[in-house]
Amino acid sequence: MGGSYSCLILVINLCILRKQLYIEPDQNVTLREQATKYNVSEGQIVREAITAYLTMGTQSQETDLPAWEEERQFILSRRMAETIDAAGGSKSTAKRTWTRNELYDM
Repeated sequence: MGGSYSCLILVINLCILRKQLYIEPDQNVTLREQATKYNVSEGQIVREAITAYLTMGTQSQETDLPAWEEERQFILSRRMAETIDAAGGSKSTAKRTWTRNELYDM
């Protein structure tokens, strides 16, 4: 027979752990609808959602402390600009160029 054959065997080792979790009834309905719509398993959608949350979701939830400090300083500067009148009320030293009614669509 003299011929030579090359054979490439690709083995992918997938390790998937089983987890049990509780979801709300409306989440269950949406999960089933999405799985049917995209022709994938419910588990696949859950795994992709977890991956998206762990890679992107936590980034958006991180506290931007410098931005909060900047906002705090702005609020403090606005409060410092106020003077307390004799009646105990608060009166801004800067005059407003708008009225409250102008802020609302009427």
